[in-house]
Amino acid sequence: MKPICDPRRLYRIRLAYGCLLISAVLAKPSHTLLAADTWGSFRAGGASTAASPLPVRWSENQSIAWQQELMGYGQSAPVIYGGRLVVTSVEGSGCETLVVTCLDLRSGETLWMYRHRASATHPSTYMYSRAAPTPVVDANGVYAFFESGDFLGLDWSGQLRWHRNEAEAFGKFGNNHGIGSSPAADDHSLYLLIEHDGPSSLVSISKETGQTQWSVDRPSVKSWASPIVANVDGRHQVVVSSGGSVCGYRTDDGSALWQLDGLDGNTVPSPVASGNRLLIPARLPEFAADGQVKANCCLDLSNISDGSPAVLWRADKAISEYASPVVCGDFAYFINKASVLHCIHVKTGEVAYRKRLSLDCWATPIVAGDLIYFFAKNGQAKVIRSGDTYDEVAVNSLWDPLSPPLPTHYVESTAAQTPHHGHASVGETTDADTNHHAAQQRHGGDKPHDAGARPAGGMLARLMAGDKNDDGILEGDEIPGMFRSMLSRVDDNGDGRLDSDELKAMAKSFAERRADAAASARDPIVYGVAAADGRIAIRTGTRMYVIADEG
Repeated sequence: MKPICDPRRLYRIRLAYGCLLISAVLAKPSHTLLAADTWGSFRAGGASTAASPLPVRWSENQSIAWQQELMGYGQSAPVIYGGRLVVTSVEGSGCETLVVTCLDLRSGETLWMYRHRASATHPSTYMYSRAAPTPVVDANGVYAFFESGDFLGLDWSGQLRWHRNEAEAFGKFGNNHGIGSSPAADDHSLYLLIEHDGPSSLVSISKETGQTQWSVDRPSVKSWASPIVANVDGRHQVVVSSGGSVCGYRTDDGSALWQLDGLDGNTVPSPVASGNRLLIPARLPEFAADGQVKANCCLDLSNISDGSPAVLWRADKAISEYASPVVCGDFAYFINKASVLHCIHVKTGEVAYRKRLSLDCWATPIVAGDLIYFFAKNGQAKVIRSGDTYDEVAVNSLWDPLSPPLPTHYVESTAAQTPHHGHASVGETTDADTNHHAAQQRHGGDKPHDAGARPAGGMLARLMAGDKNDDGILEGDEIPGMFRSMLSRVDDNGDGRLDSDELKAMAKSFAERRADAAASARDPIVYGVAAADGRIAIRTGTRMYVIADEG
């Protein structure tokens, strides 16, 4: 027997061990980079914060590492794990094909593409969401939910692990403009919020098996806000802000921890956790003035009394229309539909400054170090430095505004089947745009009803469907529950009902607000962003851009 210290045997042992290490490294998927180099879900879990410094300046001729047109159309944000970028889209005039695409973050090379037939279809038009929910990625793969009800679990080679159809449990989704809420996640579970006209729930789903772990009933309201997983005093909870309330649930069994009611407008932007503080953003409800919004507040989740958290402050006229707020250092940043930025002290709620950015933002900003990145739908972006005064660092643009990159392959379908390019935002659809085709069907096909007696239009047609005695006046239980919060804002004479003049005023206001809805919903429009590994990924409806410092 040779001694264990024999140099030749020791060499062979070391060589064999080295080969095993090399084999292990080669066999190990390329996505296993440092956890810091990830952006694993919508808004990176809610904080929208990058782990590494990002490029500050770029233009159509500078610092665009790569760009390419995507297959189909999508309104989801990209997600990133271990050098791989994942984005979802839908293909076909009826959105009949669901697409998950995995790209190399550095090169833009398509690593794989998975297609799945949609369980339900709808016209691919700006009136409806298209691949709106943002997927989730982790070490084990990709989890992609679509407004068709299909939820897909894929591995990192693009193979299907599991599939479930949420419409089987909830029925056909009863939202005029589709589903847009993105799933939240922790290490082992996905948390999916389904809210629509029918049965609604918050559902916990196993990442490993795709099976339901628990489900809790939710009100039947129309909401596009996404849940988050918050860490409160070292324990996780799922937070849902939607439909006039905000609630916290245990992650293990879904039992309610707390609830705060009496909010309004919290149907699009999503909550933001900062330590034990929780920012609740909300958009301006129809016909409301800034001072009437009771959301856009800050809660202390470590201070629960009588089942409700303490309200630390309510923002003074700070509104979050589409983009959710972000926290950077000691300040929170809210941007409204009029592109006015509100910088607010997180601890006190005091407004540090207000500044009009001249940016129409649908994507939530990104925080990187002491910088905040604001992305406009027209491809422009501004970078500012956090602080109690406005400090603009850079103004950037992805494309020449006089020559925007129109989609080459995607063609939108319309109710009249007249193809043209374009899309809609999830945020915009919550304004309850006019849907003439649906209104006609509710009133007997193509036969118009008496326009003089009743104002027409999607939202008003739905309101008037409750007019039981057909007198053209809505009162009491004739007003659908989801519209009753508007009553005080449109009931001009204060009699508790809506007469013909008040309904006509509503119709006029809706028409004026939405006069350019179709024109403002044409690609290219920036929907969502992500950042990891020193790169910024920017997604329009049909194209992906990645920004990186040159050299």
